[in-house]
Order: sequence, then C-alpha cells, then structure tokens
Amino acid sequence: MSQESNPRLFIQFAGQGVKYIEELRRIYTSYPDMQSFIEEAIVEVKKQAAEFDDSETGFFSKGLDADQWIKRPETTPDAGYLSSSPLSHPFIFLSQISTYISVLKEGVDPGFLIANTHSITGFSTGVVAAILAAMDLTLDELCKTALKVQAMFFWQGVRCQQSMYQFGACPELNGNLIDSIEGSPSCMASITDLELDPLKEEIKKFSDYGIVHTAYELFPGRWIVAGLPENLAGFKLFLEKDKRGSEWKYIPSTIAAHCPFLRYALQTSPQDAKRVGLSINGNDLKIPVWANDMGKDLRESDDVIFDVMEAYFTKPAVWRKQIHPLLEENSMTYVLDFGPGAGVASLTEGFLKQSNIKVIRCTVPLGRKLLFNQVLPSLE
Repeated sequence: MSQESNPRLFIQFAGQGVKYIEELRRIYTSYPDMQSFIEEAIVEVKKQAAEFDDSETGFFSKGLDADQWIKRPETTPDAGYLSSSPLSHPFIFLSQISTYISVLKEGVDPGFLIANTHSITGFSTGVVAAILAAMDLTLDELCKTALKVQAMFFWQGVRCQQSMYQFGACPELNGNLIDSIEGSPSCMASITDLELDPLKEEIKKFSDYGIVHTAYELFPGRWIVAGLPENLAGFKLFLEKDKRGSEWKYIPSTIAAHCPFLRYALQTSPQDAKRVGLSINGNDLKIPVWANDMGKDLRESDDVIFDVMEAYFTKPAVWRKQIHPLLEENSMTYVLDFGPGAGVASLTEGFLKQSNIKVIRCTVPLGRKLLFNQVLPSLE
C-alpha cells in the first residue's frame, strides 16, 4: 500500500507520563521477548551515566536501577524522583519505544504499518519516538537505533537539568503532591479557561515580578506555562488576585521546556547526539512527522535531531498544529497512541469529538486487543 492509497492511521507518542515505570513493568512481564531489549537499553543508560560526574549535582541520588524497579516494584523510588528530567527523559522514551517495538514483535510488519499510516507526531519529547517509527526500519535496525537514542536521552535529561542550574534552580518534586488537585510546585503548569491574548496580557503585567513563558497550547484556552518555580508560584497568586477564574495544575517537571530557559541544553545536547553516533536527515523519514514547533514537516529538515531539540528546548508548541491532518477532511479512521500515560490520548480525543476517528490506547490491554482484533484486520 502506498501513500496514494489514503492511509487510515495516524500515530502519536506522548511526552509525559508519571507512571512510565509501571508501563515498562507491564511490557516486561506481558511480553517476555521484550525483556532483552529493555535490559539492554537500561545497560546503555548506565553506561552513559558512568561518564557523568554526579558528585556535585546529585541528579541520580536514588540510582538508575530501572531493571530492579521493574522486577521488584517495592524498590521503585518515589514519583518526584522519577519525574525529574535526568530520569524521565531516558525512561519515558524507553517505555514508549518498547510499546511500539512490542507490537512489531507480535507479528506486525513495520513496512505494512507505516504504509497504512498517513503521518505521525509526538507530544514534546515524544516526537523522537515518532521519528524512529517514521524511518520504517527493520525490527533489528529499529532496536539498534533506539539504543543510540537511549544514550542521547540520558544526556538530554542531564543537559536540561543543568540548564536550570544556570538560573540557580534546583527543583525537587514532592511525589505526594503530584496527584493532588494543584500538583507539586514545579517549572511548568497548565492553565485552563484563559485564551492566548488574555494570558499574554497577564504575563506582561506580571513581568515586573518574574518571567513566565507560554510553552504549549494544549487546547484553545488551555495552556502550559513555564518558568522558575518561584515565578510560577507568584504568577499563580497573581492570577488569583486578578480574579482570573482559570484552573491551575502544576506539571511534574523539573525543567522549563519550550522556552528560553533551556538554551544551554541546545548548546550541548546536539554534540552529545553526534558523540553517541545519532544523526538523522529528513530524507530518512518515509512519512510526514509533524514537529513540536507549529507542526512543521520534519522531512524538510537537513538535521532532524537539531531541529527537534531546538523545538523542544526553546520554542513554544501548539498541539492542534501537530495533529492538523486529523482536523481536516481525510480518510483516517484511527489514532494509535503509544503513550506513556493517557493524557495525550485524551487530549487528541478532545479535538475529535465531532468526528468518527477513534483513539486506540496501545499501552493498555483493551487498546491492544482492539489494535489486533479490529484495527489491523480492517487494513487488509
């Protein structure tokens, strides 16, 4: 099947997911033939960690023993630690690419899947997993490339956290507050019921007290803002005093992504990627991959990794522009969501309420059953 045959699938990956270790554990226990890949990926992370002096930063104060956390749940660190950038970057990627690879290992030909896919994207860092899928590699090539990406994500998580150090910020998340109504104070927060112009007006009025950036438009009237924790806390109070009836929820993030706070990461992470042997050109992509920065087609990129990093580190993003084909007249019938978490799947569903397109959560047993019993047979 070719792209001219009106592909019916759209694929997406998330960029956050507090319970990514639980998803990794489910994959590891449910699909034994994934165990060697997951173990090899964790070894790669530890290999990179051995080259980083953490004595002063303490980023990995509770270790990197994800293999033990998977096998012995009682040893798993708290959600605050797992949500920190140096941990979440490599292991969120591992959970989502493992979910994708596990589908292929169950007998789905990657060429068949991509031939039936219109285009693909990823929320925030999830776009990297989308890029790997869009390269239409053999299963063996995909696993080998994923290990290079695993190494890249270790350093990206570190560089992002080092970026916050440049501003004197050493945020730690309170794992007990992450699931509370307002969440644990952090470097990012979602604001609901505030359109862009009024939000910009509030940010401008607050600028005498601190810097806050618009980072990600989730839905019209729903934004993620980013900044230093103390500035976000101040902005929250500022909105309350200004009688804005918006809903506030901290995002479990120890970095302020999609804004200028991560410039240091942009100066260092591309070199890290080259050092671990990762280089991708737009010509390597077999189908469109919609980038974080306003839905650009990454097939037009000469240096995909740099462009993706620039978009994630320093540029604001708009989700509806990343899923724009779903909002236009087309023949697509399914969105395959490879997580982690359910947040981005729900976000896309919010845009598709008036359509017949179904979002299939491939991270949960029911979604997996629908994928194999309903979605894939419909493509034959």
